[in-house]
Formats: sequence, structure tokens, C-alpha cells
Amino acid sequence: MNNWIVAVFLGDSLTAGFQQGPGYLPPRYYPFTNMLESSLRIKLKELGTDKDIVIVNQGIDGDSTGGMLERFSRGVEPENPHLVLLWGGINDLSTRSTPEEVFPNIVKLVERTKTIGAIPIVLNVAPVMGVHFNETVQRMNELTKNYCAGNDVAYLDVFSELVDDEGKLADKFSNDGVHLSDRGYQKLIPSIFSSIMIHIEPLL
Repeated sequence: MNNWIVAVFLGDSLTAGFQQGPGYLPPRYYPFTNMLESSLRIKLKELGTDKDIVIVNQGIDGDSTGGMLERFSRGVEPENPHLVLLWGGINDLSTRSTPEEVFPNIVKLVERTKTIGAIPIVLNVAPVMGVHFNETVQRMNELTKNYCAGNDVAYLDVFSELVDDEGKLADKFSNDGVHLSDRGYQKLIPSIFSSIMIHIEPLL
């Protein structure tokens, strides 16, 4: 396995790829991490390296940052990852936890990632349909952004990529006002791809 680069994506339903089917159709899961992995593998081949990459999706519907912490030892550590992408917080905030209560869990997740010798990449909380709720999301994101900037931690601003001019999750990026549509994931893949490539470059 020395030629393999391992990335773990830890999070909630957004990480899992959950999508509410239109009308009465059942939910489905959009395989954005599989698409991301394929794009990265193609790029590595183009670079002529003997390295390959696998992305392990550890997204669970409805999970909180506390849940992410609880399953870190069994869902992340056994993979011996080089990178851990952390994307959580929306479910905490939706259950009325404050940004100040949720933020310490993000810090703990980053520290746990560093402890196992992996590189953390933090994605901020995505917007939802409600403008007022997004004010809370932005408070949360500001805390995370400042922490990452002060501690040399990679930070991806997915909120700005998905929000519209009215301050809500753009209709074209969601089917239900919370989860992402195909276009929503397709919007994010390039920035996630670029961040991963930057951080695996020293391993090539």
C-alpha cells in the first residue's frame, strides 16, 4: 500500500451525498467522492507518478460534530489516512446548539487528525434556504475560518460557492433547501480537487 494515498471524508449527510428525490421519489446518494477520486486518479496518471489515491467516504446522515468525534477512532484511524476532510456542523446548529458550543468540536477534530499524522482540511458549513439561519451559519464559519488561519489549517469556503445574492442556498444547487443537488456537488468538486492536489503534492 506504499503507493496509495488515502483520504477520508468525515461528515454528515452532505458528505454522504444524500439527496431528497423530487416529488414522491425516494432519496438517493450522489457519488461525488467517487467522482472526485476518479478525477484525482486521472490527474496522478497525467503527472506520471506511481502513486494512486482512494477516498473513503465516512458521511452519515444526521450526524453531529460530536458524533464525528465519537467515531473518529473506528471510522478514520484504521484507514491510516494522509488527509482527513472534515465537513460538519449543520446538524448541531439545526438543533439549536450555538456556534460557540459547536466550534470546540471542530478544533478537537482537527487536533485528532494531526495526532494521527494526517493533514486536516476543513470545509465550512454550507448555506441553507433560510436567510436568518444562515446568519448563525456565518458566525460559525467565521470562528472556524479564524481558527484555521491562525493555526495553518486548510480551510475551504463552500458557503460562498453555494450562496445566492439573497444570502440563501441557491435554488439551482439544492432540491430541498438543505441538501445539495447534482449541480451543487459539481460546483464544489473543483475546489475540493484543487485543495487535495496541493496537499498531496509533497507525497508524489
